[in-house]
Amino acid sequence: MPERAPQAPPPTRFLFFGAGAVGSLLGARLAQAGSEVTLVGRAAHVEAVARDGVRMVVAGKVSNQSVRAARPTIEEVGGAFDYIFLTVKGYDTLEAIEQLQLVLRPGTILGSFQNGVGNEETIAAALPDQALAAGSLTVPVSLDEPGTIQLHSRRGGVALAPVSPEVNVAPLVRKLSQAGLKARRYVDFRAMKWSKLLFNILGNAQSAILDLPPSHVFADSELFRYERAAFREATAVMDRMRLAVVSLPGLPAPNLRRAMSLPPLLAQMLLEPRLGGARGTKMPSLWWDLSRSKGKTEAAFLNGAVVDAGRRYDVPTPVNSVLWAILEKSTKLPPEWERYRRQPDRLKALLRTALKL
Repeated sequence: MPERAPQAPPPTRFLFFGAGAVGSLLGARLAQAGSEVTLVGRAAHVEAVARDGVRMVVAGKVSNQSVRAARPTIEEVGGAFDYIFLTVKGYDTLEAIEQLQLVLRPGTILGSFQNGVGNEETIAAALPDQALAAGSLTVPVSLDEPGTIQLHSRRGGVALAPVSPEVNVAPLVRKLSQAGLKARRYVDFRAMKWSKLLFNILGNAQSAILDLPPSHVFADSELFRYERAAFREATAVMDRMRLAVVSLPGLPAPNLRRAMSLPPLLAQMLLEPRLGGARGTKMPSLWWDLSRSKGKTEAAFLNGAVVDAGRRYDVPTPVNSVLWAILEKSTKLPPEWERYRRQPDRLKALLRTALKL
């Protein structure tokens, strides 16, 4: 009797919970490479994906990629998954963990693809026995309308690191590389996440508070000094925590640190064309949080995380402290935001006092 050909292994099964721009891009690319992908996200978005697939716009070219399933709630998702990735905002992490109890199984690897720092520690505390990994997407991508994502550059990729010692991220790095993404493995998830935070805080808090685009912040010499100061506070905290500033796909954090170490005007001359051109008039994540009047922002995982770590490690963080305080107050009291919107002189006066320039 002729020998039977060996059966192909079953496709790897992925679930993206909170699938917006990040989860949809990763899911679409993995589906293109043959993985089984399920997206759970906002109703309007997943309904469009279920109907037409993920619509990807890259350099003006449009393509559609179907996924195994797209659902608005976790209750409508069946089956077991090899990987479950959280792509929700940090302030929704605990609620997401509760919902994911329905689909977490022995052997499933849970990953956090979330901005800022502290999410992995929150997950590990809530699920101490859960195999956990950390990820960062460095591809600039946005959700332009339900079902449609746009890649704003071909640079960037994916950074991955184990959180639980038993987790091996090498197979996932290979999967993502096969899906056409530049994937890189890191040993220390904290160094990776903090290095990404250095980019997340750039042109974010001040732009959001002032209701002005990042390009305006980078072009103003005094506002740029505060951007530089907040950045250097974060690297000082990393140094005290003994965390290396590491280069991520498309994000050369060590180079940025060296540039920010130059005198302020020289640093601005070098960086303003690059940072202003990269961010331009696109408003940052914290601005979207404020403008949607949700009563919560990711600031606690960005500037707030720098402040908290600074307190623990006895590192002064005056600029991040002021920015975080204004963001927190503006989130809870909308009239507070009105005091600073389009009022850079008022913010400068407050930061000038904090930094004693």
